[in-house]
Amino acid sequence: MRPLGYFLIVANLGLSLSARAQEPRGAELEYRVYVGGIAAARYFLRYTASDTRTEIALTAQTEGVTDWIIGWRSSQFAEADVDPLSPSRVQQVVFRTEGVFRGQVRRVDLRSYANRPADWQISPPEDPEPRTPILPEQTAGTLDPLTGTFLGLRQQADTGGCPTQIPVFDGRRRYDAVFAPPRADELKPSSYTIFAGPTLVCQFTIKRIGGYVIRENDWNRAEDREKPIILHLGKVLPGLPRLPVRIESELTVGSIIVHLVAARPASGVTRMAALPAQ
Repeated sequence: MRPLGYFLIVANLGLSLSARAQEPRGAELEYRVYVGGIAAARYFLRYTASDTRTEIALTAQTEGVTDWIIGWRSSQFAEADVDPLSPSRVQQVVFRTEGVFRGQVRRVDLRSYANRPADWQISPPEDPEPRTPILPEQTAGTLDPLTGTFLGLRQQADTGGCPTQIPVFDGRRRYDAVFAPPRADELKPSSYTIFAGPTLVCQFTIKRIGGYVIRENDWNRAEDREKPIILHLGKVLPGLPRLPVRIESELTVGSIIVHLVAARPASGVTRMAALPAQ
C-alpha cells in the first residue's frame, strides 16, 4: 500500500509542544483514509513529548472492501532523546514496527544515529519482490517516519513554516521528503472531518533513494512518483500547535484523502500499541 504508507509519514506532521512542561504532553488523533471516494483505512496516533524526549505510537488498519482485498494492519512506535538546546536534533532513535499484509507478518527493529549508519533487522529477512539497493552509508543521519516528521516540523510551532527536506529510513525504504514553500489556505466545514478554518499548507514530494519494489503495479506507477502530497495543518487543540487536519494526493488509482475525525489532548507516557485485530 505505497501511498497509504507515505501517509504514515505525515500523520504526525506538526505534532510539537509550544509549552515547556515537565510532564510530557501531546495528543491522541484519529484519521480516516479515502481512496477514490471510498473509505479504505483508519489511523490512530498518540504522541507525548517533553523538552528532552518524544514518544509516538501509531496503529493503522484497512477497512471495507480494501480490508477484504488487502487485510493490512500496522503498529509502529518511536522513542527519541532530544537535545533541549536544539530540539530538532537527536543522537539516537529507536523505532519498531509490526504489520500484517495479505496474511504475512512483517517486523522491523531500527536504530538511527546522527553520525553513522543505522542498525536494523527485518523479519522475514528475505523479500520475494526485487528492490532497489540501499547502501549502509545512505542511512547515516536519517530518521524513521514518525520521529523524522515530528522533529522536522517542530520548528513550525515557532516560525509558521515548513521544513526544506526530511531524510527518512524506515528499515525497508530510504527516501527524502522534499518540501515546497509554505502557503495559507482555508478548509470549509464538511461531514468528513471535525475541522474547518485556516490552515498552513506544507506540500512535499518523495525523492526515492533505495529499497523500493522494482515491479510496477497499481500502487507503484512511474507516473505517480513525482506527484505531490499536500498536508494541511490547523489549530485543533488549545495549548498545542497546528496539527494535521487533511492530507491529499492525486494518483492514477484515484484521489487519496485523509481526514482528521477525532482529536483529544494526552499526557504521560506513550507505549507501543497492540497490532489491530483482524
